[in-house]
Amino acid sequence: MKNPPEEKLARLEGLTMDIMEKVGIKILSASYLKRLKELGFTVKEDRILFDREEVMETLARTPASFPLRAVNPDHDLEVGTGPSKIAPGYGCSSVMDAAGNIRDAVFNDHKQLVKLVQASPELQFNGGILAQPSDVPAAHNHLAMHYASLVYSDKCLMGIPGSLSQVNDIMALTAIRLGGEDRLSARPGIITMVSPISPLQIDEMTLESIEAAVRYNQPIMASSGVAAGTTGPIDLASNVAMAAAECLAVIMIVQAMNPGNPVIFGLQCYGADMTSGNISIGSPAYALQAKYTAALARRWGMPSRCGGTTNDARSLSPQAGYESMLSMFTAMENTVSLIVHGAGILDSFAGISFEKFIMDLEIIRMNRFYLDDMAVNDETLNLDLIREVGPGGLFLTSMDTLGKCRTHTWTPAVALRGSLRGMTPDEKLMDNIEKKRLQLLDDYVRPEMDPEILDEMNRFMKDRGVNLSDL
Repeated sequence: MKNPPEEKLARLEGLTMDIMEKVGIKILSASYLKRLKELGFTVKEDRILFDREEVMETLARTPASFPLRAVNPDHDLEVGTGPSKIAPGYGCSSVMDAAGNIRDAVFNDHKQLVKLVQASPELQFNGGILAQPSDVPAAHNHLAMHYASLVYSDKCLMGIPGSLSQVNDIMALTAIRLGGEDRLSARPGIITMVSPISPLQIDEMTLESIEAAVRYNQPIMASSGVAAGTTGPIDLASNVAMAAAECLAVIMIVQAMNPGNPVIFGLQCYGADMTSGNISIGSPAYALQAKYTAALARRWGMPSRCGGTTNDARSLSPQAGYESMLSMFTAMENTVSLIVHGAGILDSFAGISFEKFIMDLEIIRMNRFYLDDMAVNDETLNLDLIREVGPGGLFLTSMDTLGKCRTHTWTPAVALRGSLRGMTPDEKLMDNIEKKRLQLLDDYVRPEMDPEILDEMNRFMKDRGVNLSDL
């Protein structure tokens, strides 16, 4: 990892603070604007303005990292230290197949994705909106998806933003699964991602999501999605600075509501296709802005968030591979604390793909292999072995090779090697992907749960009007 030059980061910080101090953030809620004024924010008409010294003082007090309790303690994490932690795709209401055909997602898609995430060692987070189901009433969508994450997985949790009552329900359901509200409040257990409305606005739903989460001391991921040239300035430096101002405004509000509450600084800065106005999540502009996001988060002493295997490809294609690899490698090399959209995304978030999900797991493993580096020590610098085999010898048949051949080499799960077994390359690739998907589902083990806890969760769902037979 090579940090950007100090001069560039200082100038980005300067513009970010100028935006917060001189332009401000519009609050799209009269009631919350009044409340923020009562909390000490400077209000001018419908905007809040920030003093840069107060911003920097607040950032100095925010946690640089925080522990996150999983349903199963074996999956507990420390967010903000160590290698990147990765979550799957998030936010899609459609499913795409390998050829790019698209359909509405159903609840079984979401449930299968929860199981695949649970069985995938490459992914440390589960939940959120993996595939928003069209066959569950809209009023119950958030609870149905979160219920599946709690019942079919025991990894760390992504939450779902919403109205005050919706996020309160998600917190209450999580508390039941984790052993009570006191236990949930005592330690972070679910991350809620909120997004300002670019440019420079925060709506009531975002503020209600924050209020519900911080009531339980739960982490807020402030994640601004600014597209350079459409919802943000076309110059990437200005785009990053404006997105940073939006996210820091959210973080300032979080800290005002609950000082010391865990936060994640998460920019999702896009490029834009100037011929259509659409966002571009597979361009080098996306990866470059992710690099600066991670650097700014380190500068300000906070965990970071960026995207993962993002791409603009319309199908499972070479484009899907090379764009996803660039985005994921950039995030992992820069040690982004939490990578969202780590597996499954196609076509600029138009859909989530089971085939792409499996391919992305391979991309993650390749990057891990590279970033783990090679060991250079007395054991790996084996002069005795080289002397024994000697010039013209064969290392393939040595006992050293035989003893390490399954652990010391890179072996792909889906990429093509060897015989095609009578198939075309495309057919063989899809066959490998399908075998890997079925293997993961076969490996999946439903987490154990106290029957009394499940009964309490089911009563809660019924009280909220959710038909459990749909789930």
